[in-house]
Amino acid sequence: MTYSKGAYVLQMLKSLMYADQAPSGDKNQPFIDMMHDFLETHRGVPASTESFKAIAEKHMTKQMDVQKNGRLDWFFNEWVYGMKVPRYEFKYEVPPAVNGVFKVRLQITQSEVDDQFAMFVPIYGDFGNGMVRLNQVEMLGNSTRTVIFDMDRAPKKLVLNAMKDVLQR
Repeated sequence: MTYSKGAYVLQMLKSLMYADQAPSGDKNQPFIDMMHDFLETHRGVPASTESFKAIAEKHMTKQMDVQKNGRLDWFFNEWVYGMKVPRYEFKYEVPPAVNGVFKVRLQITQSEVDDQFAMFVPIYGDFGNGMVRLNQVEMLGNSTRTVIFDMDRAPKKLVLNAMKDVLQR
């Protein structure tokens, strides 16, 4: 199955808005609310990329405000108007638990982009019952980032971008 760039843009916005830390409920609710707002706002009215961007900015999370200006220029410049597609490399270590806590060390590399390219890349873990989204890690430019997650159990496997939430090479 082949997706259009527009479908990937929507999938990436959905991933960015995903409420990883929400205790319960539909963790996709922020994205669902944004899409309902867009449809209601444009019922019988032509839509444009800029009008969609305005609705997305109205619903963006604090984390998505990379430039601290209440705008999603960074995202639209990269994924709608831009042509760069990042490459990701991923390594992890699960050392033995200390006092029941596994300090899982992740190393993520983002490359083949410019220095201002930002993205939040989701991390998934398999604890024996399929993949579960754990969190997302902010990456900026061509860089390598090390992150440590405290876990109460050892994952069988960790995967970067398991559900293809971010377009990558």
